[in-house]
Amino acid sequence: MLTEKATTAPGGPSGPARGGLPWIVAAVALGLAVMLAWTAYAKIDQEWIGVAGGLGIVAVLLYAARARLRDPWITTAARAGLAVVLGWAGLAKIDEPAALQKIAVKGYDVMPDGAASVVGSALPILEIVLAALLVAGFATRVTGALSALLMVVFIVGIAQAWVRGLKIDCGCFGGGGAAANPHYLGEILRDTGFLALAAWIAAFPPGRFAVDRVLGLHED
Repeated sequence: MLTEKATTAPGGPSGPARGGLPWIVAAVALGLAVMLAWTAYAKIDQEWIGVAGGLGIVAVLLYAARARLRDPWITTAARAGLAVVLGWAGLAKIDEPAALQKIAVKGYDVMPDGAASVVGSALPILEIVLAALLVAGFATRVTGALSALLMVVFIVGIAQAWVRGLKIDCGCFGGGGAAANPHYLGEILRDTGFLALAAWIAAFPPGRFAVDRVLGLHED
């Protein structure tokens, strides 16, 4: 009896070829980051979009890590997505009056007036600088680590406001101050997704189109 010889793709008998998976992961990670930045800036259904988007980024990067899809294009997409997030957040805040920047930071009730003014003015500059470094791919591992630390600070700040019963707008993409119905869960999980992007960049630098490659500072 003649039998047909089974053929299998590199990704498995029934799954897609492994070579296409990094592109899918990269596209999803980038798309979710841009979507979350837009909805946060426009204040569109922040609660559940933040929950779904943040968990989505975490899930897709965990899958990539478990499947050992450490492709440079995934890091490149993570850099681009996080740069959009940080750049958008910084530019949205940098033109706001200093008094409004102070109110946004002061709402967290964790520092005196003087420190709140300094942090309110410095934060958008830091975000824009980190975004520029991510786009350039310069000092990629350090930039990813600093971005991750910044996200941890944001998550802790929002969480402590929630636990203490404060009702504030996080002010992450401009605005800030008191809020009748804060979206703490969505904001925390959204920033957890951004934290996952930063952690991936720090773990698997530098990606494509990186100054680090040109200078010979790092290779994939």
